[in-house]
Amino acid sequence: MIAELPWTVLAGLAYAANVGIGTASLRGRRVPRAWHGRVFLVALALTAIAAATSFPDHPARGAALIVALVPLAALPFFGRPVRRSPSTHIIIGLVAAPCFAIALLLWAAAVF
Repeated sequence: MIAELPWTVLAGLAYAANVGIGTASLRGRRVPRAWHGRVFLVALALTAIAAATSFPDHPARGAALIVALVPLAALPFFGRPVRRSPSTHIIIGLVAAPCFAIALLLWAAAVF
């Protein structure tokens, strides 16, 4: 049951939602910053689960997701303070985007 869920898609959607919430928050929208942090934790957890469940059958997808985990795991430590220097936070966060794109393409190639 666990392996049957599209964990890669869920992780990609959570990452995209986190980028969207972060962008809205940075642009002055009335989005609580706590949402950005909570969705970040969900994206981090889903990415770890997606990487773990990808490895037995799809090692390339799992490797792409593990590479995406590196900047995401480093973000809380190196992306601060966001208010004074948002560019560092943005750059570190967006480094994971190509990894998610590759993982989603590999997932789509395996499914379709």
